[in-house]
Amino acid sequence: MLAITLLLGAAPHYSYPKLVTANGYGAVIFVDDRLSDAYPHLYQEYSPGVVTPEVLYDTYFGVTDYDGAGAWLTEADAATTEDGTGILAIERSYGDLAVTEYDFAPMGMEGFGLAQVARVTNNGTSATPAFQFVALLNWHAGGTETVTSASAADVSETGADVSLTYQAPDATDVSCSAVYDAVSAGGRIGGGCTASGDDVVPAFGWSIPSLAPGESAWVGVHTSTVGHDWVAGADPEAWVEGERDAWEAFHARGAVPAGLTEDETAVYRQSLAYLKMGQVAEEGDAHGQIPASLPLSAPVGDFQHIWNIAWVRDGAYAIVALDSAGYHEEAAAALRFLIQPGKTGDYRSYVGEADYAVSVCRVYGDGTEWTDLDADGPNIEFDNFGLYLWALGHVVEGDPTLLDDVAPRALDGVADVLVRLVDPNTGLLLPDSSIWERHWNGKQKSFTYSSAWAVAGLRAAGDLADTLGDTRGDTYRDAADTIAAAIGEHLVDAAGVLAGSKEELDAAEGYLDLAAIEVYNLAILDARDDGFDASLAAWDRELKVDAGTGYHRNDDGSTYDEHEWIVIDLRVAEALRRACQPDDAVVLEDWVTAQGMANNRILPELFDPQNGDFAGPAPMLGFGAGAYVLALHGRDAADAACADVPLVEEPLGVPCGPPCGGNSAAAVLLLLPLAALRRRRS
Repeated sequence: MLAITLLLGAAPHYSYPKLVTANGYGAVIFVDDRLSDAYPHLYQEYSPGVVTPEVLYDTYFGVTDYDGAGAWLTEADAATTEDGTGILAIERSYGDLAVTEYDFAPMGMEGFGLAQVARVTNNGTSATPAFQFVALLNWHAGGTETVTSASAADVSETGADVSLTYQAPDATDVSCSAVYDAVSAGGRIGGGCTASGDDVVPAFGWSIPSLAPGESAWVGVHTSTVGHDWVAGADPEAWVEGERDAWEAFHARGAVPAGLTEDETAVYRQSLAYLKMGQVAEEGDAHGQIPASLPLSAPVGDFQHIWNIAWVRDGAYAIVALDSAGYHEEAAAALRFLIQPGKTGDYRSYVGEADYAVSVCRVYGDGTEWTDLDADGPNIEFDNFGLYLWALGHVVEGDPTLLDDVAPRALDGVADVLVRLVDPNTGLLLPDSSIWERHWNGKQKSFTYSSAWAVAGLRAAGDLADTLGDTRGDTYRDAADTIAAAIGEHLVDAAGVLAGSKEELDAAEGYLDLAAIEVYNLAILDARDDGFDASLAAWDRELKVDAGTGYHRNDDGSTYDEHEWIVIDLRVAEALRRACQPDDAVVLEDWVTAQGMANNRILPELFDPQNGDFAGPAPMLGFGAGAYVLALHGRDAADAACADVPLVEEPLGVPCGPPCGGNSAAAVLLLLPLAALRRRRS
């Protein structure tokens, strides 16, 4: 099915040259051919104005005094991330030497660190000369840096932003004087390292004896802000093996959905790895948060997207994904982070003067509420309240300790607030900024997405109240039923098409928004009814991207709107399964999977609508990795609900109106001379 669909659009292809490794404390980024960005925290700002610095210019290995010549290894023959891990594997070469470089932020460390390991192998037919292998460490500690070497294997570097120590077992030489030029000219480095300045660059050297054909040598350097207990007593080869073991232990704790293809399994494992790497492991107020992405910048039009900020909405998708995969502890930690006492309330006037407990937009690294403002005012997103309750209701089954403290606060400060936000005139949630952050001052609307999540959240709150013996359960369920009925009454047009907001539908234009797909995924409306087919036909007609497979998010027309959204593709796929159209769901699932496989199993925020290139930050967490894990875990339940629905065969090419569906797979097949039949529910 996928191959047929792609005749009309882009084929899966490589378009993203970045890799990232992280360990919950910080992240290091590989771009094109080398490590060239690093952040000692995963969050963008700990608190207002306390910004996480970028502390790495670049770092790489080199070979010198190899028959009197030398070079820095800054060309990569291949670069990937080992399956389901944070271990970057880079292939390089110099003459007969084959160098496999392993770079990773160690998951076993309780702090920021980077392990750089090189396996140097003689691929020639004769012995090599003795030579020096070198590691250059061009970190920027901030301002005037002071660098000292306690020995040839130990260096410290202190600046205004960060203090780093480097440990290089068995290194024989160290220098911080003109090391780049020395190696490029084939000369050995050495002489020690004591220097101060605004760009001091230390380097370690290892004396490698002659290597016989096929023989290898291993070297490594560990950079850290918290010391080197993690590497104590182990050699660099053991660092790599230990990290692989740690990742296998992580995956062994989880649950893999049945029936995955080999490619789906690979993208699934890597998605879980990114969710683990991207969750803040620091103790204190920052603990547990899951930023929207790891700290990678990516332009979309003229706008640089850097989304290493925790949003409640993105976090909810990531939380339920982790919990579905069996990682209850991680999911519970994320929920606790988002509802810290005393961290919200700056926008009470927008929330009916209610004492709300979860941010109306996003969150600083310390858990303090953070909303962005522009000429149209702040973003005030009521969908956050329903999403939080939905996630809490999901996770509490796997971690009942949440009932003791989190659930009561969530009922008081989230569920009660949602009840107050029901518009008495329409039964919908009051207007807000919602998922696409439309700000305020007349931009707020009665968005379908926010009302849908209010229904799901209040139903979850009803169950939580019952479990706690709290008498508010019926109040929450009644409010949910009111909103659900209002969605059917006020947000569906005469042809059965689901609108993105009441105001746009009332204006009779510009009301297509695929965020509304959650109405079907949450079973507020039944995807097996004809209204879904009418909506799908409209979405296919107006929101399909030029690349031919996935969707724009809505019809509002900005550059950001017009990109293809991974989260939308995957949520549409789930709705298609709920509509008993699994073959059409597979088209979208396979497209996302294949794009991930072509790009080191990474999933981005967006695809370019013209050619399918990656756009926006990658890996994206809640709206990328999380959405993918959710999609694979949700398939069995959606398919099971259709198991007893009779299907009829409908010849392709028969003209029909919107109730026939108009899905993308059928549209492609109509162009092909195939005597195929499409199976549909009766």
